[in-house]
Amino acid sequence: MTTSQTAPPAQEEAQAQAPAPPATAPRTETYRARRRLRPTRSGPRRLAVRTVAALLALGVLCAVAVTGAVAVRDATARFGTTVAQRAAVAAQLRFALADLDAQRADTLAPGRSAGDENVIVGNQLNALITGQQRRAQVSDLLRQLGGDEAQGDRVRTLLDGLGRYDDLSGRAAYVAEREPDQLAGHPPAFAVAMNVQAGTVMRNQLLPAADGLSAAYQKQADDQRAAAHRSAVRWGLATAVLGAVAVVLLLWWQRGLARDYRRRLNPALLGATAAALAVTLAGALAMSAAASAVDTAGTQGLTPWARLAEARAIAAQAAATESRWFVHDSGFGVADQQNFDTLVGRLDQLLTPDGYATAEERPAYQDVLTRYGHFRADDRHLRALKASGDTEQGAAVLTEVGRGDVAFDFWDFATTLDRLAGRQLDDFTAHAGDAHAALDGWPAVPAGALGLAAVLVVLGVRPRLAEYR
Repeated sequence: MTTSQTAPPAQEEAQAQAPAPPATAPRTETYRARRRLRPTRSGPRRLAVRTVAALLALGVLCAVAVTGAVAVRDATARFGTTVAQRAAVAAQLRFALADLDAQRADTLAPGRSAGDENVIVGNQLNALITGQQRRAQVSDLLRQLGGDEAQGDRVRTLLDGLGRYDDLSGRAAYVAEREPDQLAGHPPAFAVAMNVQAGTVMRNQLLPAADGLSAAYQKQADDQRAAAHRSAVRWGLATAVLGAVAVVLLLWWQRGLARDYRRRLNPALLGATAAALAVTLAGALAMSAAASAVDTAGTQGLTPWARLAEARAIAAQAAATESRWFVHDSGFGVADQQNFDTLVGRLDQLLTPDGYATAEERPAYQDVLTRYGHFRADDRHLRALKASGDTEQGAAVLTEVGRGDVAFDFWDFATTLDRLAGRQLDDFTAHAGDAHAALDGWPAVPAGALGLAAVLVVLGVRPRLAEYR
């Protein structure tokens, strides 16, 4: 036996007496409840961020809906006011000036009969009364337009020209009155000269200024129509887009809450979503309706009314030219005839209903054309009488107020035309009112609905935040 095979007795005894190494202690198992929350995907901070995002979306939608409603209602109101209180007044002024000139020219035609000096041929009284009415109307219309500083220069031009016109036409009337024995159709030459000068002032200064005033308001009305339409479309689109964003955000949040908190629905958030959706749809539809009504007001009201208003003023100018032609010397009457033909050609175009009149309006347009035909027939009769030298009968046809006389048939035509123009203006007013009424209740509706939605958002998230306390 070798030494390595046998251990010393002392060494074996020491190994036997050495303590055994301690055994590894077993790990104690602790009970862990199943987690309901996902801390990595939910929590009070995440919930608060989503709440703030939803409230911001609702706030932006509310601001856009309220601002858009105010802007569109203001634009439609300005559009309607400009036409009703500016363009319509300016158009009426154009007619009143032209008809004033026609009436004052008519006062020169009546006179005594060549066969019997006790017989007065023609009706001067009707022209005098109508002329006084037109002059008072012109002053009132200028007063209404005088408050517009933007058109102050044109109004002052009209006032200055009106003073010159009154002076010249007044002197013509004074000279004619000093000749009580003048024959019908043959007023004093000086009276005719003064009246012709007054007509020149009317044609070269007053009517162009009135035309410019009317054109300026027409352009302003057209610009405001376009601006109101753009405003309604722009704000309607903004409301629809932002409303869709707010609704999608609220629905996405609902889905996240249902997943994170094992609940299917949050009634408060559903109410907020419904409110946002209602405001979005109502806003987009209301803005679209306002834009459509503005377009209809322009195409079915403003445009045909503007044509008829211009036709009425041109018709009065034609009547004034006709009256002045009758008392004018034949050599100077050639220019009057040319001017009359030009005015009548323009009138023929303006009274054409094609492209402007609806099927319901065509009978009214045809009625106007029929009465216009009577006026044209009277004019041809008048010219035939003067060509034959029968100035007495011509003076009667020009100034008497019976069917077949120029004064009556022009009044009948002008009155019927004015009624049709008023009908078109009423159509405009109705459609412009529809555009304004499309947003009735706004901005109170979106402000109230979205304010309630914001409260519901807070109430809906409050129980979830309480779970973290």
